[in-house]
Amino acid sequence: MGITGSDSPPRLARGLVFAVAAALVSVHVFKAASRIPGDPAAGLTIVAACLAILALEFRPATWPRMAAQLVCGFAAVVPAGASVGLLAVPVGAVFLQGLWPLVLPVLGATAWVQVVRTDSVRDTVDMCVTVLLGGMVLYAVTTLAAFAARVHETRLTLAAAAVTTERLRIAEGLDTDLSSGLGRIRELAAKQDPDVLDGLLTDARATLAATRATAADLRSLSLTPESASARALLRSAGIEAEVVSGHTEPLGPAGTVLATVLREAVTAVVRVGDARRCLIVTGEAAGQVTLRVVSDGVRTAALGTDVLDGLAERVRASGGRLAAGLEADGRFAVEASVPATPSAAEPVDAPEPRRAGVLYYLLLAAFCVRTLLYVPAALIAPALVVLAVLCTLQVVYSVRDEKRHSEAALVLFAALTFAPMHAFGQNWIASLGLLTGSLLVALPLPLAVLVVAAALGVGGLLAAADGTSALSAVLNALVTCLIVYGMLRLARLVRELQQANEGLARAAVVGERLRAARDLHDLLGHGLAAILLKAELARRLRASDPERCLAEIRDVERLAAQGERELRALTGGPRELSFGDELASAAAVLAAADVAVEVEGEELSVPPDTGAVLGAVLREAVTNVLRHSTARHARIAVTATDAAVRLEVENDGVGADVGSPGSGVGGLTLRLAEHGGTLTAGPDDGWYLLCAELPQSSRDQRQ
Repeated sequence: MGITGSDSPPRLARGLVFAVAAALVSVHVFKAASRIPGDPAAGLTIVAACLAILALEFRPATWPRMAAQLVCGFAAVVPAGASVGLLAVPVGAVFLQGLWPLVLPVLGATAWVQVVRTDSVRDTVDMCVTVLLGGMVLYAVTTLAAFAARVHETRLTLAAAAVTTERLRIAEGLDTDLSSGLGRIRELAAKQDPDVLDGLLTDARATLAATRATAADLRSLSLTPESASARALLRSAGIEAEVVSGHTEPLGPAGTVLATVLREAVTAVVRVGDARRCLIVTGEAAGQVTLRVVSDGVRTAALGTDVLDGLAERVRASGGRLAAGLEADGRFAVEASVPATPSAAEPVDAPEPRRAGVLYYLLLAAFCVRTLLYVPAALIAPALVVLAVLCTLQVVYSVRDEKRHSEAALVLFAALTFAPMHAFGQNWIASLGLLTGSLLVALPLPLAVLVVAAALGVGGLLAAADGTSALSAVLNALVTCLIVYGMLRLARLVRELQQANEGLARAAVVGERLRAARDLHDLLGHGLAAILLKAELARRLRASDPERCLAEIRDVERLAAQGERELRALTGGPRELSFGDELASAAAVLAAADVAVEVEGEELSVPPDTGAVLGAVLREAVTNVLRHSTARHARIAVTATDAAVRLEVENDGVGADVGSPGSGVGGLTLRLAEHGGTLTAGPDDGWYLLCAELPQSSRDQRQ
């Protein structure tokens, strides 16, 4: 059963608690109803007391509620003659108030009433165990339900705390590695001395390398940016791409290795150029994360394992393996498998699940005690063996949720439930409750209801054959069934919620790291590339044009100071990029690199939300022009309609071999997709064109 809806887990938990309480009371309601024709006063008194006890279950667990349930219970038991088993629910209320010593007087009163009614010590012990057990069960499911609600309510708080912790960790690393580099660049540029340019360039190169390494490290927990980049590259080459993700993020070091394999494998498919389809699949099992890149390119297959020879050693060094070759259907496959990085998160160790687990084991122990009370002395030894097997199966397959051989375990459980029912006495019917409760948890609900109904019917027939009331036997088994189901389902619900919270926290951490990597690349990467360009230009102008040389050094100082501000803002939240400023900055940087640039649409007013995203695209495009091409001409065009804003950046520096657009374009593809936009990049009539289109939001259109 999945976790859906904002309030469904707490509502389910509360429903399970009420179902257990109703199960504990239902037998007494049925017996009282059968007494009404002969003794209306007693029958109606018991029914009214049972309904009042159930109604009080909807009230908060307080002293008045506990007292009222005790009064109702004893009013039904003493004057009206109800079974002392009805006191289980009030005893549960006593446990919830933490008044454990009060349980002893209640059990004493229970024993006294039972002794007065019967002289059987065995029956008295049986009823005392029943009351104590029922109270402990109700206490366990109520505390588990409260814990489940608390876990559900704190999911966003835990995710926010994880993001805050990660943000502080990122900030500490950035302050140490990058802030000092930017500070040295600014201090050297502030001297306005051309003689410092060599040292300034050294620091700028080192800081830029550190920035890229830090961004790569931040991205390493996730294959998402590399997958987006791979999809964009394949589609730009006219290759149909499909990505199927089956792993859990964050990946840690495994992500770095697999991202490299993915990048190189996809680049090889595009470079060879004869593939029409490419499938990228990730998975995780048995502590290993796997990546498969499968294409239908004939010439790619002819290259064989030589395509990725350089990566094999790196994959082996990480404890993994890399294989490449033809599959049975003729497609070429590259498969890498590396060990999954263990989660650094500490497992949740709350007292409520532990306490409920202990109480469930006590439930099994009490079941054994109650059953043995009615087993003939000659059959005690075989009964102990059968009980040991049943309890082991219950713990392994229902409590610990073992999946292997679970079908065989259920069949064995059923055989050991029905086969000795005639020989082991009247209380053996409780084993049918254990079986049916486990079936409700293990099987899909529609099938479980049918199987449980059939099992209860068989149990009723066997009880009738022994001269016992079939209806009474079925009701007793059904009560045990609902108790077992309530406890097991609540325990699983808590585990599901904890796993969901951990997954939410992991996703939030991955998102924060990707945001930091994206901003680091978009902001500092672009600024440092511009610093390097201007410092190189200043060094060339040192002798021929001292005034312009000093002007470029002043620009370096300004850019370094801006970089320090951006670095400080990076861990405090996303930064709004002014698109008009980005256009002017892009044109100036390209012009400084002797690239003739034509800007179209600079007069357009681009809304802030749209401009923030397209500004990052423009930075990446300009950085790629400077880093990867020999462009002499570039064109930047902005067009807008009521529906969308389109940005095109193209240059004439495209080479004969076009490689991967890089992680920057992959990250921007992902960022645009988050806003409903698209990004394509590739050769276009002898030029290289990067095109981004972003729909105008209703908020943008109002501005």
